[in-house]
This record gives sequence, C-alpha cells and structure tokens, in this order.
Amino acid sequence: MREPRQERSKASHERMLVAAEEILATGDLDALTLAAVSRRGKVSIGSIYCRFDGKDALLHAVQLRVLDRVDARMLAQIAIAREEARSLGAIVPSLVELMAETLRAYSAWLRPLMQRATFDPVVARTGKASYAATAAAVRAALLVHRAEIRQPDPARAVDSAYRILYAAIARYLGFGSATEAAWEGDWLVLKQDLSRMIAAFLATPATP
Repeated sequence: MREPRQERSKASHERMLVAAEEILATGDLDALTLAAVSRRGKVSIGSIYCRFDGKDALLHAVQLRVLDRVDARMLAQIAIAREEARSLGAIVPSLVELMAETLRAYSAWLRPLMQRATFDPVVARTGKASYAATAAAVRAALLVHRAEIRQPDPARAVDSAYRILYAAIARYLGFGSATEAAWEGDWLVLKQDLSRMIAAFLATPATP
C-alpha cells in the first residue's frame, strides 16, 4: 500500500478502503473486485492501482484496518477487566463476555477473512498475530489470580481454557470451516456455560 500525501488523495484513499470494507462485510469474497470498489467508492480503477498493487493488496490493507479495531477494543477491555476483577471467579465471566461480544461485533468481516486465510498466507499470518495478542492478554489477566488456579500447571491450564473459549465462540459465529454451524444454540446460554466451565476447570484440582 502506498500512502497518500495530499488531502484530496487521502480522501480518495479512504473511500477505497471504506468501500472495500463494506463489500467484505457482505461475506462474499468474490464480490470484492476492484471494479466494485471503484463503483462503490467513486474512485477510478487507476486511482486504486496508484495505491495498491491489486485486489490482494487492497484486501490485506482492509484486514489490517479491521484487526486494528478488533485488537484495540479487545485489549482495552481486557485491561479494564484485569484492573477491576478481584478474583478468578469475577474475571472469567468478564473475559468471556468481552471476547464473545467483540468477536460478534466484527463477525461480518472476520468470517470471510478466516475463509480467505485457508489459502492466503498473508491473511493467515496477520490473523494469527491478532489471535496471539489477545491470547497473551487473556493469559496474563488470568494468571494475576494464579493463587486461585488449582491445576498443577496454571499456565498450561489458562492456555487450554483460552483455546477452548475461542474455538467455541468461533464455531458459533461461523468462522473458518464452521460456517454451517453458525448461530446454533442460544448465545446467552453459550456465554454463561463457557464462563462456568472455565471457572470450574481452573479452580478444580486435577485428579490423578
């Protein structure tokens, strides 16, 4: 992506990205063409090529914009939960809630991006970096309450809890290969049960 310098160019550049985001949010990756972005953003094809090498580069720029917002919201809320929670039992439902609702809020963009990640290494690499940032923040927030975690290896237990939490939410939202499973069951029940299961797992001593 080549950054614009003049105000007029910046406005045109922003319209390209907004148009591409809006098309991506429909969930139809095939609809994200330079011609479609040109029409929707009221910019010429030539202007798009002045900023991006092609459709793939434009999509990668859109992914970065979306994940920047996801990460900012996720990490800010995790920091608040970490500051406010005084116990393991208090922080687990807070983390489940904020993760679930942030991913749901951006699911229209994340769903097609995760489909794309199956064959686009750039999208996959960028997505994994975002996932890892959230995982590290959740892990650190939970380990503040390490003394309450009864598993023999608290770090391992927290990592497992995070992977299970993310996988369950991702399946419900139809991310990746789970598109046919999207919206199965009750969202509120899912969040409540995930909170209870994770809290119970972390607070229960492992059996021989």
